[in-house]
Amino acid sequence: MKTFADLEFNTHPSGMGGVQAKMTFDNGHRISVVGGRDGLYGDGVNTFEIWRSCDGDVKGHLTIDEVTEEMEELQNLPNGSEHNKLGY
Repeated sequence: MKTFADLEFNTHPSGMGGVQAKMTFDNGHRISVVGGRDGLYGDGVNTFEIWRSCDGDVKGHLTIDEVTEEMEELQNLPNGSEHNKLGY
């Protein structure tokens, strides 16, 4: 099971600072985790904003443990190709 520790953060592509990590799980579901700049709902160190491919849901100010919980939930869903409402 993948956890927050498995995420690899890079500079956020906006060019305005912050960090981003993206991961696709074996079942096809994906998560984007960001933080650390104005406009993002997390400081990029202790709190983060996530986006989930299964429902397009965005959640902000999540702790590291809460991000891991979201990742585990996504990994326990059925195959992503059937449930990915945004087609990504």
